Amino acid sequence: MTDGTLSAEEVRELVQSGAATPLLGGTEVGPTWYDDHWWFVPSDAPDDADYEVAGPELSAEFDRLRVRAEAIESVAARLEKPS
Repeated sequence: MTDGTLSAEEVRELVQSGAATPLLGGTEVGPTWYDDHWWFVPSDAPDDADYEVAGPELSAEFDRLRVRAEAIESVAARLEKPS
């Protein structure tokens, strides 16, 4: 971490090691939970921009989205189980 940012490579390594959790399971890019914060790349940032810590409002939105994503993942897992 440099100056409160994480490079995309650092985030990938953290996800692969299990230290960080992406908002959407099975992905390595996008909003990511790490060190008690949501990290993201602003939508208007250049392609090679670093991840930044999300502020309170955006963090709350990521929390809501994560709850929804977990619900979808749970339903999908039940549908995949043989009856």
